[in-house]
Amino acid sequence: MKHKEIERLIQKSLDRETSAEEERNLHLHLSGCPECQQFYQELVQTGNRLRDLIEFYPRHGFNDRVLRKIGFRRAFAWKRVAAVFTGIWLGTALFLTFSPLSQTIVNKALTSTPAFVRLLDKIELVITSLSHTLLPFVKSSWNFTFVGGLIFSIFLIYFFSRMIKREVQCKV
Repeated sequence: MKHKEIERLIQKSLDRETSAEEERNLHLHLSGCPECQQFYQELVQTGNRLRDLIEFYPRHGFNDRVLRKIGFRRAFAWKRVAAVFTGIWLGTALFLTFSPLSQTIVNKALTSTPAFVRLLDKIELVITSLSHTLLPFVKSSWNFTFVGGLIFSIFLIYFFSRMIKREVQCKV
């Protein structure tokens, strides 16, 4: 056998992937070839030393500390989006608080109970979808006050778009 084939057999043997015949041919060759026998012993010793190594895990925050030391700063696009949604939320809350239109909208919604129930079902669907989509991300980076504002903003945008759509349909 050629030495390349023996090296392949040695590696298969160490991975315990050889057949009985291949194992017999390998040991027959190793008994007569000191060079391949040395290669086999070196691989066995290397494998044993690798198994004896102690696993090392860096402390929590290691990556952040290294990135800070080299001057790398993470910039999340969500921070800018958060500022926009917070502004929208605040503006909508102020509009609903001080506008006479908001009372009209609430009165219309409350007087048409079936429409209000359908609206609540849609809101529940939107909130459920958002919670399944955003919750893993939210738990790691935002607080729940902001998430509540985000959901409220999306709800208000949806609510006003539906009301405007109804008004346009009525005028036409």
